[in-house]
Amino acid sequence: MILFLLGVLALFLLIAVSILISLSEISFAAARDVRLRSRAEAGDKRAQAFLALRRNSGQVITVLQICLNGVGILGGIVSSEMLSPPCGDLLRYWGVPNGLAEKTGSTLSFIMVTGLFVLFADLLPKRVAMNAPDKVALSIGWFPKFALQVLYPFVWIFSKVSDAVLRALKIPAASAVEPVTPEDLRAILAAGTASGVLLEQEHQMIQNVLGLQDRSITSAMTPRDEIVFLDVQDNADINYEKVRAKPYSRYPLCDGGLDKVIGSIRAEDVLASVVDPTRIPEDQAPRTTPIFRMRRDVLSVPETLNLWDTLAQFDTHGVGFALIVNEYGLVVGLITFKDIMGALMDGLANPFEEQAIVRRDENSWLIDGAAPIGDVMRELHVLELPDSAQFDTIGGFVMHRLRRMARKADRVDAGGFRFEVVDVEGFRINQLLVTRLT
Repeated sequence: MILFLLGVLALFLLIAVSILISLSEISFAAARDVRLRSRAEAGDKRAQAFLALRRNSGQVITVLQICLNGVGILGGIVSSEMLSPPCGDLLRYWGVPNGLAEKTGSTLSFIMVTGLFVLFADLLPKRVAMNAPDKVALSIGWFPKFALQVLYPFVWIFSKVSDAVLRALKIPAASAVEPVTPEDLRAILAAGTASGVLLEQEHQMIQNVLGLQDRSITSAMTPRDEIVFLDVQDNADINYEKVRAKPYSRYPLCDGGLDKVIGSIRAEDVLASVVDPTRIPEDQAPRTTPIFRMRRDVLSVPETLNLWDTLAQFDTHGVGFALIVNEYGLVVGLITFKDIMGALMDGLANPFEEQAIVRRDENSWLIDGAAPIGDVMRELHVLELPDSAQFDTIGGFVMHRLRRMARKADRVDAGGFRFEVVDVEGFRINQLLVTRLT
C-alpha cells in the first residue's frame, strides 16, 4: 500500500513537471514578439527575460526536449515498478489467478498513467497556452530559464552533437527568417477584421494604402483630353473664362498648346491678372503679359511611376500637382494630391467624387471605364482576368479583348462575367454594365 501511495505521489509530481513543459513549449512558440517587446520597453522584467530566452531559442528547445523525454521515461518506471505490483496484488486479492493478475495489473497501470499524462500533462495545458500564449509565456518563463541553468552541460553536449550531424547531412543548423509577404499581411488584416479587431473601413483603408504600390500613376490621372490649361497666347479674358467655367486651384500654363508647358499658375493669379490696372494691352507679346510673369514651376513625372512613388515626389518637392509625361516627352495626363487621396478613399465614403464602381444588385455592377482594373477585380472577387496586368483601367481591358475601339452594346465575357459597354465618348469607354454569368 505504501508503494502504491508513493507511486501515485511520484506520478502527480511528474505530471506537474510535464504541465510546465507543455505550457513552456507552446507559449514559447506562439507568443507574439510585438506585444512582448512593447511590454519589455515599458519595463516589464518578465517580458525582457522571455525575449532574452527567445534569442537563444535553440538551447531552450533542447532543454525542453530533454525534460520531456526524461519525464516520459520516469513515468514508465513509476508505472512498471511502483503502480503495477500493487495493482497485481489487488487483483490477486480479488481471486484473479497469479499470472493473469500480474499482466492485467501492468495493463491497468499503463492505461492509467498514459491517460493521465495525455489529458492533464498534454492536451489541457497546451490548449490553455494556445488560448493565451502571451500571458502564459510571462507567467511560466522562469521554468525554461531554470531548466537551462540546471541542465546546461547536457544541453551543450546535445547541441554540439546535433549541429555536427546536421552539418554532415548538409542541412542548415538554423532556419532562415522568412520575410512577411504582402499576401501574409493581407491575410493577417482579413483575420483581424473577421475577429472584430479591425473595422471594415479600417481594413479597406489599409488595403488601399498597400495598393498604392500596385497602382500605376495613369490609373488615377486626369487624361490629356480632360486637362484644362491656360495659354499665354490667349488674352486675359479668355483665360479668366476658362477658370470661371472649370474652377481648379492650379492650371498648367502653356505657350501654344499642351505640349509646350512653361509652368503652372494659380487661379487667384489669373484673377489678379484680369483686374491688374497696369495690364498690358492684348496686342503685346505673350511673354510680357502679367499671366506669364506670375507663372510658377511645375513638376513633371514619368508615366511609369506608381502612386506611392508619386506621393513621395509630392512630399520631396512640396507640391500637390504634377504633369505626367511619356517616354517621347508628350503630356499624357495630370495628377494631383486629391487624385491620390481619392485612391486612398476608394471603397469608402469618398468626399471628392462619385464612386467608380456601383453595385446594382447581387450579380450586376455599373463601372466607370476609367476604374482601375485592380479595384474591379477586388470588387468582383476575381483572382485573374486574361492579360489584366497589361492595362490600368477596365476600359482598356475591354478594348483589348474587342481588338478595336468600343461601340455601345459591345460585350466581352471573361472571368465568369460579362462586360457590356453602356456609354462611349469618342474613343473612350465611359461606363460598363458588368453581370455575373451563371
